[in-house]
Amino acid sequence: MKTKIQIPYEFKELYNPAWRNLVFYGGRNALKSFEFGRALLILARQYKKRILCTREIQNTIKDSVHKLLCDHIERFNFNEYVITRDSIINSVTGSDFIFKGLKHNINEVKSTEGVDICWVEEAQSVTEKSLDVLTPTVRKPGSQMWFSYNRFDELDPVHVRFVINQPPNTYKKKVNYDIAEKYGLLSKEIREEIIHDRDNFPDLYAHKWLGEPLGQSEFSAISRTDILEAMSREITDEGQIEVGVDVARMGSDRTVLWKRKGLKTLDYRIYQGKRTTEVCDLIEGFADKSIIIKVDDTGVGGGVTDELIKRGYQVVPVNFGSEPADKDKYTNLISEAWFYLKNIIKEIQLPNDRDLLMELSTRQWKQDSRGRRYIESKADYKKRGFKSPDLADACIICYYNQQIVMPDIHFI
Repeated sequence: MKTKIQIPYEFKELYNPAWRNLVFYGGRNALKSFEFGRALLILARQYKKRILCTREIQNTIKDSVHKLLCDHIERFNFNEYVITRDSIINSVTGSDFIFKGLKHNINEVKSTEGVDICWVEEAQSVTEKSLDVLTPTVRKPGSQMWFSYNRFDELDPVHVRFVINQPPNTYKKKVNYDIAEKYGLLSKEIREEIIHDRDNFPDLYAHKWLGEPLGQSEFSAISRTDILEAMSREITDEGQIEVGVDVARMGSDRTVLWKRKGLKTLDYRIYQGKRTTEVCDLIEGFADKSIIIKVDDTGVGGGVTDELIKRGYQVVPVNFGSEPADKDKYTNLISEAWFYLKNIIKEIQLPNDRDLLMELSTRQWKQDSRGRRYIESKADYKKRGFKSPDLADACIICYYNQQIVMPDIHFI
């Protein structure tokens, strides 16, 4: 059965096999991932293709574009595709899709033979080292490299290599939300968010919606370069397990659970709209009673602390507004905790998460009249256009260890 599909003109070069490199970059809601996924499925219906879908960090198949492709298959009735947990195969042409991360599977990627098209999603996070290995791996005559990304830094390796220093036979195009608007694919909700950011937060608007690199203030607490290195670092998980919990109840804020072993992040979970008992139930599935659980005890977090203690957990309530251990350097505990993370950032391993990178690299610090450092309040941070830094706070609670004292708990 023939299927009629209208393709935005701006993405027509995805169907041109003459290009070696195809590079699409820009802001959010620009249809990059949508059109890349659709183009690959269409091409794989017409010809036998081996398609490698990759990104810098892929710990599980959930981190990949597997679900996006599955959604497309259902949306466009591409019924000849056979979907398994970690692969997609076209039963007519024999085309197959492979999903691998670059950082932790680089030897497997190097040994992958016969790749026709390699799609690198979230390419702004790919390191020079990974690019050096990947590009000669995709060596089949007529093979192509596809890159899609939203710029983060002036010196994103993929942007420097393929846009600033454009190699031969490379097609590059910047695309933004106006393309989705042009074809009637921009929702009312997204349009309102774009207008709000444009009118109130011009710097954020330029990065988020126009694809400009996000400048980092000299007053940012933690260096973006250090954070990115922590996100690409692989260390051993030696040490005890600890959990940090940043609690939100309703609204747009999120409840985040963060787990580390030694200096290595093992897992993190994000929830929204959970009540106190629901948060405690989620923690029961995340940590056992032998593990220290540090809970943001401010506001609604106090209820979680009390309930976990009743259930027999080892809970350390953390009040970000309380006094720091070093009163001469910091004005409050949250400021001390942020600079504690800053001091160990070059030793730890963090997950490669865009929201975490944004939250850790954009929170600013100031100095009071006594020369003590302090982190801007969450309210001031949100006034600058950012959403609540819930991932960063959970991560910081989890890693903060200075002067941790277990409370004296008595069960009645």
